[in-house]
Amino acid sequence: MTDDKPGGRGSSRHLLVRSGEYLCALPLSSVRRVVRALTVRPLPGSAEELKGLAEFAGEPLPVVDLAKLVGAPPGANPDYPVTVVAWAGPKDARELIGLAADSALEVIDLPDRSVVAGDGGVIAGEANVEGEPVRVIDLQALGAEQ
Repeated sequence: MTDDKPGGRGSSRHLLVRSGEYLCALPLSSVRRVVRALTVRPLPGSAEELKGLAEFAGEPLPVVDLAKLVGAPPGANPDYPVTVVAWAGPKDARELIGLAADSALEVIDLPDRSVVAGDGGVIAGEANVEGEPVRVIDLQALGAEQ
């Protein structure tokens, strides 16, 4: 994948997705593919945010409900739900996961200076994009928590 900082130093490219009532920014360098919502088979006894397993490229793929992961209130029924297939975890131990989202909106350049520190976990921070708050997701932290 190409460098996620084409706008010069101090900014990074993100995929903007809607998850429930929230907008979330996923680092583009970690996104492998965006597909129509995959069919998920629930796993009994799993964490609430883990929707279950889907099949992607002939392999099992854990699918996480991004809205539940970030604590977003439910939104309207999505017209075009998607699964974002992305790398999660530290670079030396990363794994593919699916992130269930209501829609994929656009790729944005997010200036680093616009991100206010987050919770130190999956939410790396928040930024304001066109007057709306956006949760910036740290997929490396997500993998560390799984």
